[in-house]
Amino acid sequence: MTIILETERVRLRTWSLDDAPDSYAIWSDPEVMRYIGDGQPYRDLEQTRGWVQRMIAHQERHGFCYWAVVDKESEQLIGSCGLTYQRDGSLPIDFGYTLARDWWGRGLGTEMAGAALRHVFEHLPAVTEIVASVDSRNVASRRVLERIGFVYDRTEQLKEGVDLWYKVARRAA
Repeated sequence: MTIILETERVRLRTWSLDDAPDSYAIWSDPEVMRYIGDGQPYRDLEQTRGWVQRMIAHQERHGFCYWAVVDKESEQLIGSCGLTYQRDGSLPIDFGYTLARDWWGRGLGTEMAGAALRHVFEHLPAVTEIVASVDSRNVASRRVLERIGFVYDRTEQLKEGVDLWYKVARRAA
């Protein structure tokens, strides 16, 4: 595993298939998944392993993914943060993060997301604009995006709710 970046409290790194059980513990939690995708928690370890394999492949192919987030003190996997191409492979690139429920309310979302965003714009020159969608009910995630520099772009009505789209662009030097 390769360390991508470190902050005061967390380390963002590439994935290993050995991360699947700890990831499943996070993404099988209905509260963690409440505003992600279709809102359904991961149903089993195989689904989680498939997601981890996709992140490994995305990192190898593109040099970025939703990286594993590890608490520096305990070395415990506590979430993911980073970016991937949108499902259809189009630009702009999609930014996202998740955090295990036990780690909520400590400012880690802003810390890890801000560091990841800075890293992307400093080390991936081809990435000039990033988007993020968030369920309109997820006020905490909206605040994280706004704190790290994303600005509201548009609202999209979905059958399962409302997504708010945010974007951020590389600043000219």
